[in-house]
Order: sequence, then C-alpha cells, then structure tokens
Amino acid sequence: MFNQTIIRVGVRYGVLCGLVCFVLVVMLYFTGSNPFGDMGRLTYLPIPVFIFLAIRYYKLFNEGDIGFGRGFRVGLSVSFYTALSTAMLVFLFVNFAGPEILQNHITEMKMLLDETREEQIKLLGQKNFEQGYKAIESLSPSMLAADDFLRRMFVGGVFSLVAAVFFRK
Repeated sequence: MFNQTIIRVGVRYGVLCGLVCFVLVVMLYFTGSNPFGDMGRLTYLPIPVFIFLAIRYYKLFNEGDIGFGRGFRVGLSVSFYTALSTAMLVFLFVNFAGPEILQNHITEMKMLLDETREEQIKLLGQKNFEQGYKAIESLSPSMLAADDFLRRMFVGGVFSLVAAVFFRK
C-alpha cells in the first residue's frame, strides 16, 4: 500500500510543479493581473504536464508496466505535493506582498458577484447571497491559500484520473 517510490516521484515532480505554478502566480501579479481571479487559471497549466511526466518517469524507470491504481497514486502524489508547495508559497507571498493584493482580489470578487447578482440570487437565494457577499470581506491569506490548495488538488485529481487511464497496462 505505501510505496516509497511513488512518494519520491510525487515529491520530485510535485514540488517542481509547485514552483512553476508559483512563478506563474508571481508573474501575473507583476504584470498587473489578479493571480487569484480569472487570469489565475493560467497557473494550473503545469499540473497536467508534470503529472504526465511523473507517470511516464515511473513507468520507464521503476515498473515498466503499471496499472490504473499505481498510475492514479503517482498522479495524486504529484497533485498533493504541487498543491501543498504552491499553497505554502502563496500564503507567504500574500503576507509579504501586503494587504493590497488581497484587497484587489476581494474587489474583483465583489465586482463579479455584482455582475451576476440576479443569477446568483436565483441559484442561492437572497439570504445566502448576502451572507456570501459579506463573507468575502473576511478573506484572509490562510483562506486564500487553503482555497488554492483545494483547487489544485481537484484539478490534479481529474488529470491524475485521465493520465492513469492513458498509462495503464
């Protein structure tokens, strides 16, 4: 069940992918874009590339033929370490960059909610919409990092599933 080779491959490729994702976050910030808004989706592009590279490396140098389960575990390992390293770096970056990066993100989120107000009220209801709108004000760097972690884990999980099917026996 616990395979150290899978963990080692996951750490190697996951941390490298996390660093690449973080560099993209910083580049978006310095170009004037909100790295946590719509443009932040660009920072998820390295995840499938590193998952495919990790599974290919594991298949070539460790086992030869791998099944769906091992491929999926390698992909999830890469996803976990990518999400963990990027979330930690994002947390540090938001704390060091100052409160303006967080305030810019909050402002953009409020503008997006204002633009889609009618649809959101139909979907959630007036009371839940107002609670969510007020909750945006209390966004903290740790909440932003946790959200980033969960999103990267979800994206990595989906691509791990695809890659495991692609590389299975």
